[in-house]
Amino acid sequence: MKPREKLIKYGAKSLLNEELVAILLRTGTQNKPVIQLAKEVLELLENITDLKVLSVEDLMTIKGISNAKATSIIASVELIRRIDERKEPKKLIFKESKDIYYLLKEDMTYLNQEHLKIICVDVKGKLIKIETLYIGTNNYISVSIKELFKTAIKLSAYGIILVHNHPSGDATPSLADDELTSRVEEASEILNITLVDHIIIGKNQFYSYRGQRRVKV
Repeated sequence: MKPREKLIKYGAKSLLNEELVAILLRTGTQNKPVIQLAKEVLELLENITDLKVLSVEDLMTIKGISNAKATSIIASVELIRRIDERKEPKKLIFKESKDIYYLLKEDMTYLNQEHLKIICVDVKGKLIKIETLYIGTNNYISVSIKELFKTAIKLSAYGIILVHNHPSGDATPSLADDELTSRVEEASEILNITLVDHIIIGKNQFYSYRGQRRVKV
C-alpha cells in the first residue's frame, strides 16, 4: 500500500518516518523509488528532530533530491515549528533548571548558531512567554540589555530566564557568558525584574548559573 493510501485509510500516525517523508517528496527518480529516497534523507539524521536544522544544501547532497523536493521538506518543517511556537502552554511551571532544559533541548541542541531565548515568568514560576531574541555566530551573540528586558517589562513579568545554546555541544560557560550574566543581573536589580537563571544548553548536558554547575543528562 502506498503511503498516501495508507494515510487516507489508517491515518497519519500509522505511517513510518520514511513514508511521511515520501509523501513530501511525492516522486522518486528513474533509478530510485521514493521510499528509498526518503530513507536516504533520514540517514542524514541522527534522529528525526534533526530535521529542524537541515538546510536545502544538506538535502541536495542526496542524488535525486531536487531544489523543489528539498524546499518542500524545509518549508514543511518550518511550518510545524511556527505552529508549535504559537501554542501557549501557560500551565507550565518551572521549578528546576532541568525543566527548562527538557522543554527546549530538542529545539536548541543541534543548532549551528548560538540562539538566545528569554523566558518570562510570574512570581510562581509560571510561563508567560518564550521569545527568541538573538541569533549569533557559531560561538558568539551580541546582546542589547535594553532589548533583552523589553518584553519582560511590557508583560510585567516577575522574572526572566535566559537560555542559549553552545553549538560545540559543551555547555561550559565562556567568559562572554559570564559577562552577559553579570550585566543582566545588574540591570535586573535596577528594573526590579529577577534573573531567575541563565541556562546554557549543550549536547546531553546543560549549565545552570543558578545552580553554578554543569549537569550531564
